[in-house]
Amino acid sequence: MKDKTAIEVAKNGPIVVRNLAKITESTGSQQSLHKKTTALCRCGKSKIKPICDGTHGKVGFDDRRSDDRVMRRLDSYTGKEIIIHDDRGICSHAGFCTDGLPTVFMMGKEPWINPDAETIERIIETIKKCPSGALSYTINDVKHDDYHKNEEIVVTENGPYYARGDIEFLHVDKPQTQNHYALCRCGASKNKPYCNGQHWYRKFNDDGLVKEEQPCSCSLEGSYDNKTSDIQYLSKHGESQNSSMRTEEPFPDFKTILFKGVQLDSFPYNENVAVNMKTIIGKSAKKPLEISIPYYVSHMSFGALSREAKIALAKGSTLVDTAMCSGEGGMLPESRNEARKYIYELGTAPFSHDDEIIKQADAVELKIGQAVKPGLGGHLPANKITPEIARIRNAKAGEDFVSPGRFYGLESIQDLKEKVSHIREITGGVPVGIKITAAHIEEDLEKALFCKPDFITIDCRGGATGSSPKFLKDNVGIPAIFTIRRARKYLDSVGSDVTLCITGGLRDSSDIAKGLALGADAVALATASLISIGCIQAKVCHTGLCPVGINTQDISLRKLFDEKEALTGFVNFYNATKKELAVFTRSNGKQDIHDLCTDDIVTISNEVSLNTDIKHV
Repeated sequence: MKDKTAIEVAKNGPIVVRNLAKITESTGSQQSLHKKTTALCRCGKSKIKPICDGTHGKVGFDDRRSDDRVMRRLDSYTGKEIIIHDDRGICSHAGFCTDGLPTVFMMGKEPWINPDAETIERIIETIKKCPSGALSYTINDVKHDDYHKNEEIVVTENGPYYARGDIEFLHVDKPQTQNHYALCRCGASKNKPYCNGQHWYRKFNDDGLVKEEQPCSCSLEGSYDNKTSDIQYLSKHGESQNSSMRTEEPFPDFKTILFKGVQLDSFPYNENVAVNMKTIIGKSAKKPLEISIPYYVSHMSFGALSREAKIALAKGSTLVDTAMCSGEGGMLPESRNEARKYIYELGTAPFSHDDEIIKQADAVELKIGQAVKPGLGGHLPANKITPEIARIRNAKAGEDFVSPGRFYGLESIQDLKEKVSHIREITGGVPVGIKITAAHIEEDLEKALFCKPDFITIDCRGGATGSSPKFLKDNVGIPAIFTIRRARKYLDSVGSDVTLCITGGLRDSSDIAKGLALGADAVALATASLISIGCIQAKVCHTGLCPVGINTQDISLRKLFDEKEALTGFVNFYNATKKELAVFTRSNGKQDIHDLCTDDIVTISNEVSLNTDIKHV
């Protein structure tokens, strides 16, 4: 049995449509909707209208109604044979009535309807054309407002959405009839979510055709001096701008590095030769963490991410036999239960330092800092603080939650050493790690090693975030290329066998392979993991208005997340990445992914060559 089609609206966000197979274009053609739940643009600014691309979060779309709107009221005009009903407050001003029967529907006059000025047949025919449901009629004490049998949403040219065929509208302000109503898509209606004809005055322009969803373009927007917009923002708001995802400022990345491959000096291996990818985090720990691949799901908090996204990532990690990280937002029990291998993060805030929670982890990481905001704590906006999240974080619902910049209880390096020892003791010897940003690399590694961790994670420039001051993330952090080489050389120089994990700016198999060749033991993937489960890089995470239900706590938006589809994408991405890593390994004459080294790579960048031991081509 088909699930019932329904429409709801997300606060300051898109129209959310469930269980509609096709959408009707302005030409009458129908286009398939490939997802069970689809977000339709209602801010009027999406680049792929009618599909939402998250622009509402960037332009500050506000769905509040105007005080000067026409209020809802059902008026009735009684004639000899028919009663015509009219709700001016929901009228979309399509004009079928005043243009079609001007003797009955008299624009500018009061009363504006004369039910005896035309035949009943013509009046009924005209009323049935009303797309908003504002007009209906009664004959012989029976009200008629149900004209459409087939469910459809029509995207009109330069105008609203027409919902037809008893698609339930889940909104506190119900339409006059669930059979048909008109919803604003220009973003300017005074009576949102309904259309009130403002598209005419705003000259809203869209052909009403379904556009192809464009692949995310992560090309840098800041190829010029873009500080004008930053200054204008500060001038207007008097405070710093928060933004999400990685910095868009340029820096040397993995594209400057190439693999040599082998030919005659040594030989490559054929495809039938197996490649070992087993990775051990915390080799010296009493209970080392073993994963089947050298990459895993990085730390992203429950709060920044929806519970649906956290659970899907955990399930995916189990399916591909890798690790799942908690993030600094505490432990979501369902995520822990679904993850076979779980790395718990102690954040800078005290709520995460719960021994009973810590004991449930397969590895524990102490977060000292994050690449996009070293020295600042995590920032979870008030719009993401649900009662459940508030309970986990000991926070107040409806208020921003800002973690301290310094790790809880840390007054000296000895305090950190004792914390590592304490965790090791209460967990029975699971790997304990320390996470730092790429800053004073050698000096910080020296202090970290003093604390005797089993692994060290370094977060590099290019790492992403759910919310961070833009001015800070644009101006901090050392790129992974330089970080990994410096870290590896230092660890080797002191004879340390601590596991080196790297995160920040690594996305695909080539980045992972190059990171390992530079000296990393394992790579944590955050953004790439999100993209695999459906993230479209709308970059509105900090607003809570994610158009795919991943970086949001809004109930309506979370319904856009399809776990089955997400798991398919996650498993496909992780498994395909594994296959590609095997190709990199064999083509460089190796049978173990961890045997890749700097002898296998060169750089096309003078900057990289001059500042590392990587040879220029």
